[in-house]
Amino acid sequence: MDTSLSFSTVLDGGNAPQVWQAEIDFQTIEGWLARQSLADRRPPATTTIKAKVTSGLSEWQRKKIVRYVDENIDTRLRVSDLSEQVRLSVSRFSKGFNVTFGRPPYDYVLSRRIEAAKYLIASTHEPLSQIAHACGLSDQAHLSKVFKRLVGTTPLKWRKNASVSKTRQWDYLTAGTRAEPDAHISSGY
Repeated sequence: MDTSLSFSTVLDGGNAPQVWQAEIDFQTIEGWLARQSLADRRPPATTTIKAKVTSGLSEWQRKKIVRYVDENIDTRLRVSDLSEQVRLSVSRFSKGFNVTFGRPPYDYVLSRRIEAAKYLIASTHEPLSQIAHACGLSDQAHLSKVFKRLVGTTPLKWRKNASVSKTRQWDYLTAGTRAEPDAHISSGY
């Protein structure tokens, strides 16, 4: 584009302010054209979309959380309590926890509570209401509801199946000996 012809009329017959304005306009346009030609010479920028990758918890943080949850299974465990254990914000902890454990903190704590309940149901003859409180659940109904949802059976059926397998195991171990039939019940088996 030949810009000298368009400015020649202003430069030939104009007064000083018009000439100065024309010179400023010319320099502005010339600078814009120079930048545009440089931009045209650059290779096109590849448009890469960088997805945010959230890193998980470190190994020491993971171990500390597992230990803390297992030691405090009978108490109220909040996400803020867990995040304080590993010195992270609640938001950062929740994201890292999801990456590390593959589920939210609440689901993990609830599954650990049910694992503890399964152990206590199978190994003791305590009432389900006491087992519920020992596992940090509010009452027997809460235990039954969560247990059924996660395990697929009720705690009572779980206890019956666990005691049958223990009886079979006891019979296998005591084969060939004369033990009283109710001796294993009073000894905790």
